[in-house]
Amino acid sequence: MKDITEFFPYLTELRRVVITTHQKPDGDAMGSALGLYHFLQSLGHDVTVISPTNWAEFLDWMPGTKQVLDFEANRDRSKKIIKEAELIFCLDFNILHRTKNLELLVQVQQ
Repeated sequence: MKDITEFFPYLTELRRVVITTHQKPDGDAMGSALGLYHFLQSLGHDVTVISPTNWAEFLDWMPGTKQVLDFEANRDRSKKIIKEAELIFCLDFNILHRTKNLELLVQVQQ
């Protein structure tokens, strides 16, 4: 893990970014992913949030949920986006297997 002052220079150049969280994201997982999504978009980055699975409908009120990809429902598109990503943010989990079928894809990109 890097201190934000070490990492922030990576954001000065526009990049293709993926944000993911744990499977069956709850409010804090979806909220943190979408918060970062909107921040990075405001800086001009090409950002995609990919959820390992679907999420509860009651989270759909959050701005940006319509743009979130459900990996299980969009495997080919999600794999392509992950492969082309220059930065991958993993939020709200402490071990990669909580990303279910994204584990190997995210791990390979490290």
